[in-house]
Amino acid sequence: MADSDRGKERAQEKPRDELKVTDRRHFTSSGELRTEIEDVPEEARHETPRAEDKPPEPGRGSSEGFERRPLDEPEGVDFTMLINAMAQPALLFLGEIPHPATGKPTFDLEQARLQIDMLDLLRVKSRGNLTPQEEGLLDRVLYQLRMLYVARTEKPR
Repeated sequence: MADSDRGKERAQEKPRDELKVTDRRHFTSSGELRTEIEDVPEEARHETPRAEDKPPEPGRGSSEGFERRPLDEPEGVDFTMLINAMAQPALLFLGEIPHPATGKPTFDLEQARLQIDMLDLLRVKSRGNLTPQEEGLLDRVLYQLRMLYVARTEKPR
């Protein structure tokens, strides 16, 4: 008898076990109570979801390997002040605001580029942790500073 015939005989002798997967979670991924759960006690169906049972909010999960928790900001300062404090030297070096000591415009394109790059690094490193308003402000400030930088590099002084 050939090997393939023996394999067919074994397959016919043993019925294949079927694998059945049943989702027994009480809540859907959106936090809604499941109603089609089998083998779940009636009292468990009326429980409200606990905070740890709910899925993480989009953009706030721990998919990167760490947990993001909101932190209280220090009193009297906010992210807008940080952006302004980092943008001001760039404006100074681009000649948009006068130097505080001399009262005259200062042009140092390398220092201006460094300040713009630092703001861009802040944007990259804080991605996903900013409110839409903070993110929009940072994007607008970066855009304006980059356009000023391009304008200063194109025209001769």
